[in-house]
Amino acid sequence: MKLFLIIVVLSTSIFAKSYKQFASEFKYETNYKIALEKAKIEKKDIMFVMTANFCPWCSKFIKRVLSKKEINKNIHKKFIPLILNREEHKFPKKYNTPFIPVVYIVDYKTNEIKNKISNKEKPKNVIKTNEISINNNKEILY
Repeated sequence: MKLFLIIVVLSTSIFAKSYKQFASEFKYETNYKIALEKAKIEKKDIMFVMTANFCPWCSKFIKRVLSKKEINKNIHKKFIPLILNREEHKFPKKYNTPFIPVVYIVDYKTNEIKNKISNKEKPKNVIKTNEISINNNKEILY
């Protein structure tokens, strides 16, 4: 039992470190309120990525899609990027979901969800390639 607990703790800290490193390296906000303030100033919607510990798909999404320099450049052009680990951060209840990773596009004026994309959404929104297309802030196609 002790060995299991040690493995759980180590796994959690390894993933937590990797998403935090990603946020730092790719200039993602890690605080919802700060991202919202920044979005209002820059008049850009928020692209909010929700992750969690013990989520292999979250890690794959970060590594295979969000870490691509061209994709990151396009995201920063159109959005204020925000990444939160649902087990470590506070965020409004409307973003609580059993499906992760999930990406929300949040309107900077109203703070309302414009779009929600997860692997449980329509097939066109499921991660299929390492390309991402951002189309008029309406949808993100993986």
